[in-house]
Order: sequence, then C-alpha cells, then structure tokens
Amino acid sequence: MLILTFIGLIGLLIIGHEFGHFIAAKLFKLKVEEFGIGFPPRVFSKKIGETKYSINAVPFGGFVKIFGENKEQAETPEDEKRSFAAQPIWKKTVILVAGVAMNFLIGWLALSAVFAIGTEPKGIKIISVLEDSPAMQAGLKPGEIITGFESLESFQTYLAQNEGKAITLNSKEVTPRTEFTESEGRIGVTISETMYGRGVLHGLKLGFTTSVYIIGAIFQALGGIVISLFNGGEVLDSVAGPVGIFGIVKSTSEMGTIFLVQLAGILSLNLAVFNILPIPALDGGRLSFVVAEKILGRRLNQKTEYLANAVGFGLLILLAIIVTISDIAKLLT
Repeated sequence: MLILTFIGLIGLLIIGHEFGHFIAAKLFKLKVEEFGIGFPPRVFSKKIGETKYSINAVPFGGFVKIFGENKEQAETPEDEKRSFAAQPIWKKTVILVAGVAMNFLIGWLALSAVFAIGTEPKGIKIISVLEDSPAMQAGLKPGEIITGFESLESFQTYLAQNEGKAITLNSKEVTPRTEFTESEGRIGVTISETMYGRGVLHGLKLGFTTSVYIIGAIFQALGGIVISLFNGGEVLDSVAGPVGIFGIVKSTSEMGTIFLVQLAGILSLNLAVFNILPIPALDGGRLSFVVAEKILGRRLNQKTEYLANAVGFGLLILLAIIVTISDIAKLLT
C-alpha cells in the first residue's frame, strides 16, 4: 500500500506537470501526437482524435509529444502551421512554462486545502515544558493540545485570572504562578495555536502566500547548495532522491492523510522550481533555447540542441544515482 501511495503521489505531480504542457498546446490548437503516463515500453494505448493516450511500463514520469518539438518535417502546410517549431516565441514560452505553472497550482491548492481543513483540533498546543515548572509537576507534556480556548490571548487571560488557584487542564491539576519572569511564564510552557480549519477563502489566500514563501525558500536553499559546492560543504546532506522521498512519504502517511496532502503540495512546488532551472532537458533549458532563437533571429543547430539535451539528461540521471546512493547510505548509518 505504501509503495502504491508513493508511486501515486509522485505520478500525480509529474502527470499534473505534463498536463499543463498538454492543455496549453491544445488551447493553441497545436498537433499533440501523444500524452503518455509513465515511460515506454508501452502497455496500453488508445487514439482519440489525433492524439494517442498511452500507459507505459515505467511508472515514474510522463510525457507529451507535440509535433514540431524536434523540428520534424511537416507533410502538409496545415501540419506546419500547427507545429511547435512554427509558433511565435510567446506561445512557445506559455507551453513550456505551463508545466511549472501547473505544479505551482497543485502546490497552492494542496496547501490551501490543508489550511482550510486544518491538521489538529482547535485549541492551544504545548510546544515545550520547562523543568521544575507547574506544568511539568502537573504532568503536562509537549505535543498536548489544550482544548476549550480559541486563541493564545484567551488562554493567557484565563491563566492571569487564576494566578495562585488550582485549575484543570487536560484532566491535570496545575496552579499558575503569581510571581514569574517572562521567560518562565505562569505555568512554564511555550505554546502556539493549533492549525485548525480557516475556511476556503482564507485557506486559498494563506495557501498562496505560503506557496510563494516556499518557492523563495527553495531558491535560497539552491543558492546555498551552489555555494557549498565551491566551499567544500556536504551538498548531499541537503538533498533527497527517490529513496529519501519514499522515507518521507512513509513517515508522513503514518501521521494522516492531511499531512500527505501537505507533503504533496511542498513536493509540487519543489518540482516547479527544479523544472524552471536553465538546465538542458528541463523546461528551463528548453526555454533558454527558445530565447536564444529569438535573440539570434534563427533556429539553433538541431544537433547542438540534441547534444545539449542529451548531456543534460545524462547529468540528471547521474545526479539521481548519486543522490539515491547517498539516501541508502543514510538509511544504513
């Protein structure tokens, strides 16, 4: 079941990415030859209209084959008009960026759902408990949720009103102190509001701002990795491959479905950033070629583009292998 969850989660994000390219190409009335789930060899396919829809044996990934991406020779003037190569730069850009946009949309909606539904019962969550404090003496522990309070202010007001009096929190008797320092607090705990449902509209707003923040944080982290490459830092400690992500999915799925949705959103945003990087074989690399064509005023040499994409793809595969070995080593240590 866990393996199916993992494949389904990663597959959903990648298929969503490819669907972005697909729907953009269709909206511009380009000739889409195939939409594939997974990579060949082909297991099943069905042609609907001019597009073949296929399910393939290798489950990780998907692809959209648009006529003219590889500058194929058109058989008719109509096919030439509907080829990717014949489109103006703005249409090519929209099609190439559509996959990244779809991953951002998936991430935004996933995080919005988490904020709208919430992950915990409404109340006050204990983050930490100080040594020899009234809370520790009463048996209160980090992670406990004290219900019956709508905000931190209402909880603090309740404690202030009952200084020196025995009160009951989670069936445990605790007496708020009358004399205390700011760092100690009345009962000796650090607290936060639990993440309860905030409604659809507020969830969408919070999901969007959080998604933008995460995108920025990912770029910042990538910058740190690049700096580490030149400073001799431990780069592999900062990244995770399929094995590492599998472990994260495993631990997250044990926490509940809503946390799995949250993870899907974060992974989708990571996929958006990764794909927009100007690396050959990725959307960002292909977009760089399109921009170069516009600047030069002519198509780039096809062999040069093929070679760059092949080298880029090879380096990505090598990176995946290295990161996977690192993930396995982490599990064994």
